[in-house]
Order: sequence, then C-alpha cells, then structure tokens
Amino acid sequence: MDNSNHITPELSVRTIPDLLTQAVSIWPDRDYLLTRDGQTMSSMSFRNVARTVSEIAAGLKETGHGPHDCIALLSENRPEWVLCYLAVLSAGCIVVPIDSLMTPAEMCHVISESGSRTVLCSSRMAAQLSKAPDGAPPQTELRLIDRIEDGDLRGLPRGTSIVSLDIQPTDTAAIIFTSGTIGHAKGVMLSHRNLLSNVESCRRACEVVRGDNFLLLLPLHHTFSSTVNMLVSLASGTRATFATSYKSRDIADDIRCSGVTVLVGVPQIFDNMMNGILRKVAASGPMKRELVRTLLTVAGASNRIGVDLGKPLFRSLRKKAGLDSIRLMVSGGAALSPDVNHFFQRLGFHLIQGYGLTETSPVLSVNRPQRNRIGSVGPAVPGVELRIDASEGSTVGEIYARGANIMQGYYRNPEETDRVLRNGWFYTGDVGYLDDDGFLFVHGRIKNVVVTAAGKNVYPEEIEARLNLDPCIEESLVMGVERQKGRGEELCALLKVDGEHLESLKQKGETVEAASLLANVVRRYNESLPTYRRIREWKLQVDDFEKTSTRKIKRFLYRDAFIRD
Repeated sequence: MDNSNHITPELSVRTIPDLLTQAVSIWPDRDYLLTRDGQTMSSMSFRNVARTVSEIAAGLKETGHGPHDCIALLSENRPEWVLCYLAVLSAGCIVVPIDSLMTPAEMCHVISESGSRTVLCSSRMAAQLSKAPDGAPPQTELRLIDRIEDGDLRGLPRGTSIVSLDIQPTDTAAIIFTSGTIGHAKGVMLSHRNLLSNVESCRRACEVVRGDNFLLLLPLHHTFSSTVNMLVSLASGTRATFATSYKSRDIADDIRCSGVTVLVGVPQIFDNMMNGILRKVAASGPMKRELVRTLLTVAGASNRIGVDLGKPLFRSLRKKAGLDSIRLMVSGGAALSPDVNHFFQRLGFHLIQGYGLTETSPVLSVNRPQRNRIGSVGPAVPGVELRIDASEGSTVGEIYARGANIMQGYYRNPEETDRVLRNGWFYTGDVGYLDDDGFLFVHGRIKNVVVTAAGKNVYPEEIEARLNLDPCIEESLVMGVERQKGRGEELCALLKVDGEHLESLKQKGETVEAASLLANVVRRYNESLPTYRRIREWKLQVDDFEKTSTRKIKRFLYRDAFIRD
C-alpha cells in the first residue's frame, strides 16, 4: 500500500526504462523530482516525468537516432538532466554524461571519441563548448535543454509516441569517461544490468524506506550520484531534491525546506558541515562551548558501549543546523576522516562510508546504518564479492571485485580492458585489506604509492588524511620525489592553509604567518611518526587545488611541483 514504510520487493525489471515504467504503474502521482526556489518547492510526479521522457525519446527517434547511438549529455544538475538521461535510454540509445568541470577541449574530445552526433546541453555549457580551440566537433548538433516552459523543452524535438523497442539487459546504457588529460580519459561502458544490479545492492545495504528524500548534491554525470541518488530513488518510489549549491548554508536550507532524509556526499561536504557547526558553537559564548564539549564527550563514551545518546542530547542543535530530518548520511569518493565520522555519530547521525569506482557502477562496499565500523568502507554490498591479492605473510594487497555490477569494458580500448578484467575479476588498482568480519579498509591507489629509500611503501592518501586533521590546514597533497642522492623517493607536500582559522587567530590578537603555522604542523607530524613516513620538504599552496567534480585533487597537475635542478 502507498502508506507502507518499506521499499518495494527485489527488482524484477530488466532495463532502466522498465524501472520508469514500474514506478509509474505503482506510484503514478507520487512526487519524484523536487526543486527549491527560496521557500517554494516545485515537483514533478513519476507520471509527469514518464510522459515527458516518452515525448523526448520519440523526438530523438524522429530525428534519426537509432538503437545504440551515442548521445552526449552536458549540463549542470537540473530536472532536465534526469529527463534527458532517461529519454536517451528509452530511445534505445547510449547516454554519454560529460563532466561539466572538464576543459572545453576535454569535453570536445569526449564528444568526438564517443561518436555522439547530438549533445543535449544547457546554455551555460554550450557557451563553455564554444571556448574550445576548434569549437564543437564538426557534424555535432547542440540541443538546448535549459527549461521546461509550457510543457516544452526548448530546442529539443518532442514526438507523440515511442515505438516499443527490444532493449536488452546486456545492452550498453551509459559510457562514462573518467577524468584525465586529452587522449588519456577512458570510457567506462555500463550495461542496464550493471546499473540495475548496483541499484538493488544499494537499496538493500542502505535500507531505503518509503518516506525517503534524497538530496541531489553531487554532479549527476558522476556514477556515484546518478546510481545512488537518481536511480535508487526511481526504483524505490522516493523523492529526489535538487540541491541549490554546495554551500553549507544552502545545503541546510534545502534539507529544511524539503525534508531531505538521505544526504549522499563526498568527505569535503561533511568536513565543511562539521566546521560550520563548530564555528557557530564557538561564537555562542564560553558556557555554550563548554556544554557542547561536555555533551560530545558523554555521547562519545556512550557510543563506545553501544548506546546512542547523541540523538536526545543534540536534538536542539540538529534542528538549529537544519539537519533534523536527516536519517542517513553516506560518504564516498575519497577517504572520510574518522574524526568527522565520530563527530556526526556523537550528534546522533548515521554517517556511513562506502567505496567503489565508476567501473563498478559504482558501489562495491558500504557500512550499514546499524553496523558502522569507523575507518572502514564497510563489507561488500549484496551481490558483490571482494578479494585481496596479498603477498605471502601479508594481509594487504590489491583489491579485486566481481559481480553483476562490473563494467563491460573500456570503450574501444581492449588493451586497458584486458589489463583490469581478468579471470572474471576486476582489478581495482587500490590497495587494502579485509578484517576478520569482512569489512574493507582501503590504503590508497597503487599508482600513488611512494617507495622510500628504506623500501617501505607509503600511501599519500593516509598522510593527507592525518595532516588535514590539523585546524591550520585546509587541504594537502603529498607526493614522492626522487632523492637527489641514492635510490628511492622522499615525501614532499603542498599545504594550503585554512584561511578562516588564520583569520580567527588574528581576531584573537595573535600575530601569525601562514608559513610558520604550517612549519609547526609539519614538525609536530614528523615527531609523531617513524622516519620513513616523515615529510622532507613542503611548500605553501596559495591557490585552491584544481579538482574533479567529486572534489578530488587532480594530482597529475602538480607532479612537477618539486622538480629539482
């Protein structure tokens, strides 16, 4: 019944268009896509979404697009992105979502490489494409999808009916090009079966319920967001609310106005939220600060014995922060600091960390709401098997995975496909271990590993996570640099000072310099660790680091930062 608080039974559909058909048949008038304008919310029901998707799909067919044609999708998060994604698949075509943070030249490369004759594009991204050295690829048609006005998508043909198509579960549904320099980005081919298997795994692992409302915060072109937010909502008959911006204040307003219950984000989002809450507490006066500090200590102690006192103790704080409707937070895309995880747990939230890759549709493992092992990325999701390729005498090694969610391969790149898909297993390129209970712990990427003069393997991500805990540091980037004498590499770091922390020190009358603050951070870090893990050289990073759309630093841009003559 419609009032049930449980998700639908296990999925029996075979393709993504079937998922939409199922949603309309079960919940035709339920709200699916929500947007906020100030305090006003607007929505599209599953029925209205399906009607518009059908008309756009028919229009694509009538303009000559046939089965398995690639159609690029380039836009910011907006309802039209979801409508076009579903329409492309309903027309039997392959959707090619493009990262809106790519350079214009990279965007054009993806369009050309995928053979997309049509680009469904917002006006802002069309302007970006025009900045490419040679403009958009020849023979490519841009179709603007900015707004639905009076029932019409401007610039996009709308047909009246869609011919029934024989779409198979093994047909490629999407090709997602990973971040990389021109010529190095790989197109990950995901079938309908790949995506649907991961949707079902995520629904079961995260215990999705009837009244859930997912915040569409992360870019939808990234598989983490499109699978966990958009498709899981579609499969479960729940709502999906478009976020206004990445700012913590806007996120809180979005949650408050629409009653968001599930917040899926990357670590930086949760870190910013924690810092925002702590700044408000710090500005509230000494008595309030001391009270919160005491209550956090009490909540932490209760958590250690399996009792959650955070929910009643911090009910008022959660409400003032605009987060009281949240029942679940999910972090992925990079390592989440245990300190951040503990903080939200003490406030009475379930913040669970997961792990996956685009090639795995994307989720491989995630902690469970009632079984959260902080520091781990959780056990494998249902339907996925994990294995560690550890050398003799060690429990640490490369992480392998297999399941129905593993990609078909890299588009037109059999050599790279054969390198990572072997004997039914996907070789992730990440290093980690499984504990006795099957919880996965990830150390970092094999390609980032630093081999020191002592022959020790050091993973930069682990050092960065530790450095970033210091309030003086906003972000860090650690890399290995060849030693001037002898073999091996030594650790070097680019450090960006936290401007707000620096300003707060100045307001207290302290005379501080960014360089001296960072020097003290590095000194304290080095004194606490073995010689082989110490930072030998560091530099102040003045500008923001260049990042991907999921807020990962583009490491390759900084590999020459410590070149020595």
